[in-house]
Amino acid sequence: MSAEKKIIFIIAILVFVFGVYGAYFYFNFFVNSSFFVAIVTLLVGGIAIYLYIRQKLDAKRDAARIIIQEIRRAEDIIGDYKQTGTYQFSKKIVATNSWTKNIHYFVGDLTNDELDKISDLYSTGEYLDQLVESISRITLETEIEFVKNAITSVQTLPQNITYQGAPQGQQQVVVPAIPPVWKPRLDVISLKIEPIYHSTIVGKLKKIAKIK
Repeated sequence: MSAEKKIIFIIAILVFVFGVYGAYFYFNFFVNSSFFVAIVTLLVGGIAIYLYIRQKLDAKRDAARIIIQEIRRAEDIIGDYKQTGTYQFSKKIVATNSWTKNIHYFVGDLTNDELDKISDLYSTGEYLDQLVESISRITLETEIEFVKNAITSVQTLPQNITYQGAPQGQQQVVVPAIPPVWKPRLDVISLKIEPIYHSTIVGKLKKIAKIK
């Protein structure tokens, strides 16, 4: 609810309260009648229903805004991978999943196919996050083990042999590059993702979120 609407609503409540207060002194008979009680009950019930509906609409609008932001972020990170071929270990594709807990708000606004496409983006993004996290852990462990083995190897080498990067004129130990075994899997998953940020799906969410 906007600040202007809140002010109007508060003023209406105050007018109603003071109206009842004044009616109690000046129209005591009317105040004590069943008709007056029915009117008060109706007004209070109407206010409660309005507040409930308003709260639900505001929650739906806020959820739509957050989901739009999450979709944009996920597709930006996946788009970077399509161009560079690498994911940054420090960036999660799905930092938070607001879709799973708020999907019920949009069942009546989106088709089943549109709901599925958003769900697919989130589930695929979360799987990629798990995969990238595993790769990061394995890579770190492998690099640590490689450094340990390299130090041990250098210590056992003859005097005229040293490790890669040794001064000119000395023999170097070259370790061949091993292609990452996870790259094909990342490619298969990432490249098949269909962007939806500029589709009618997010267009409907923007209308709900009141974003142009």
